[in-house]
Amino acid sequence: MVRIVVSKYGRVPDGELSLILSIMEECYSRLMPHEVSLVDLYIFESYSLAGPFILRERASLGVSTTSPLEESFFAMHDAWRGVPRITLFLDRLRALPELVKVGGIRHEVGHTVLHGGLEYYLLALPASLLRAINEFNIPLEYARSILYLVSIAVKDYEVTRLLYTHGYIDDQAEYVKFLLKDNEDEVLSWKLSRGNSLLESLHVISLLKVAACAAPLLVDKNFGGEIRTGLINYLSHLPKHLLEDMMDIVERNFAGLGNDTIQNISSIMERCNIILDKIFKK
Repeated sequence: MVRIVVSKYGRVPDGELSLILSIMEECYSRLMPHEVSLVDLYIFESYSLAGPFILRERASLGVSTTSPLEESFFAMHDAWRGVPRITLFLDRLRALPELVKVGGIRHEVGHTVLHGGLEYYLLALPASLLRAINEFNIPLEYARSILYLVSIAVKDYEVTRLLYTHGYIDDQAEYVKFLLKDNEDEVLSWKLSRGNSLLESLHVISLLKVAACAAPLLVDKNFGGEIRTGLINYLSHLPKHLLEDMMDIVERNFAGLGNDTIQNISSIMERCNIILDKIFKK
């Protein structure tokens, strides 16, 4: 059995906590065999209550990498203190359809199973990114952000693949459709990025996170067509050549990944260099 150590912040009703724990425990059981024996679960009454805590944690640990998506999400995972940790925000969980909520919690469980060690967060710059830094004069801060975005996409792909192959299909499909549903923020972000190659690159590669979550489900006989249509719509604000590159990564490159996360990140980063090349040389 996995020991789940709960830390509560604010008002966390026993009934909601019990439901969350039951979802996690069932998922850990189904995903066996794995090496997870201990997980920290932080539950906040609201995201606003969590904000100062998260900032203090990042400062104390010297963590600078972050994603704009985190500010609008209902859950997070990390292993910065050496133990896999899941952080949930009750106010945002309560606003979700039930199947999306369950799928999201299982998604975080999947991360602790696959990416529960510090080595998945302390990443060296791969050779392909070092080449891009030199060729396009990319500042180191931006290069680290690009690597971070590629890494979270790869890890999200691996989690959806794990859950899907263990029979979590309906909930993962609903979870992915929820992620694809609204791309207004992405459209605005792209408009604000236009004309700045660095910002354009960050925007395009940031889209890989949601696209990667969708990738393993594209082969599903029931949901695959609908999810592919949703994914194309999600990416539709991009110029045609970049949309085609993104779909190629999703449908071909992700599908070819193995079980070595670090190697997978390097492989997808290599493919993303083609996108960087097109953006910086246009």
